[in-house]
Amino acid sequence: MTEELLGPFALGPKIGGGGMASVYLGKYVAAPGEEPPAGQEVVALKVIKGELVKNADYEKMFLDEAEILTQLSHPNVIRTVGYGAQAGLWFIAMELLLGRSLLDVWEAACAAKKAIPLDLAAFVACEVAHGLEHAHTLVDEEDRRQLNIVHRDVNPSNVFIGYDGTVKLIDFGLAKARKRQTQSTRGLIKGKIPYLSPEQITESQLDGRSDVYALGTTLWEIATMRRLFKRDTDIATVKAIQKGEVPDPRTFIDGFPEPLWKVIEQSLQQDRDARYATAGAMATDLDLFLGETRLAKLRTRLVRFVEELFPGEAEKQADWLSNATGHDRKSFVPSFPVAEVPAVEESAPVIPADLEKESEPEPEPESEPEPEPESESESESESESESESEPNPEPAAVTATRGVIVFALLGTLAGLIVVVAWIALFR
Repeated sequence: MTEELLGPFALGPKIGGGGMASVYLGKYVAAPGEEPPAGQEVVALKVIKGELVKNADYEKMFLDEAEILTQLSHPNVIRTVGYGAQAGLWFIAMELLLGRSLLDVWEAACAAKKAIPLDLAAFVACEVAHGLEHAHTLVDEEDRRQLNIVHRDVNPSNVFIGYDGTVKLIDFGLAKARKRQTQSTRGLIKGKIPYLSPEQITESQLDGRSDVYALGTTLWEIATMRRLFKRDTDIATVKAIQKGEVPDPRTFIDGFPEPLWKVIEQSLQQDRDARYATAGAMATDLDLFLGETRLAKLRTRLVRFVEELFPGEAEKQADWLSNATGHDRKSFVPSFPVAEVPAVEESAPVIPADLEKESEPEPEPESEPEPEPESESESESESESESESEPNPEPAAVTATRGVIVFALLGTLAGLIVVVAWIALFR
């Protein structure tokens, strides 16, 4: 059977998709005597849907995302191998991320009545802040001018935790950048509503401090296991963001560290001039809070914490990928060197009995069927309501075997939040 190729990659099984694109497993096809480039042996291929190929607007949006992604190169940002067009199809080849979204971890911890340890919450936020600083300060390779990238959709579903303890910021499909061909329409807000900054709501000019605010919201939530601004309706949520009341965790969590609260407090200032000026400054303070334990020990503890929440999934994932690609399963087993540290300490849950969370995790199946990719989940509406279950993990993370294999790709339009009818009420 002749393999269908997109660039140097053989098109493998479909593993998911969103409103704008489908996602496939890709395997590098080397020429005789050639070795696949390091890290490109197996990738995730994001392919624009056939019915949208001839739509100039969709093509521009897809190319905008690809142009941004290919210039990002940081250990805390998803890596893009390349992009191109073949047989009338546009595609982006991205690294295969194996693990879970921060949203998955948060929900699983809620279901297990566990708190995410505070140092792990700070570590995850610190890694994301480092990734954001790279994006915010990125200089264009052509004209050497700053690209002024703003992610605009920092939230738990767009933070990825690998089974090896790596933390990456994903999904730049809604990112704002100086060189984008497509521009936002007035009255149209991009991002998940509970994580919007005040300036996003008022449609002010955005800079990196908007992402700092969204990261501050995320950090508050994973440190307290509660929702910060989410209310029963979108309008009530927007009003809560505009009011800007941020409860001090020290008042309801015994021993909550004051230095961590100070980081959260400064990141969530309503006046952006009073916020951290850069994501890098926020990362520096989180680094200081974490001290000498920031690297190997924290990554090891994060690995163990995720394994406790999702036991055996890394192994299942390795088996599925080995069968799908023909590669040795050892190449898919996390290779991070685990430091000798005590297991994650059990702490008294800080989860209130009436915790308001997005959705109940699905029950585990009684038996373990042969892993196979999930069917595609479509979401193409331009009016995606956040009043249902927020934040929505699909299609921000594409999963196989109920989330065992996670590919950090998002259809650009699938993450689009349109707030038109009532936005004038809050300006």
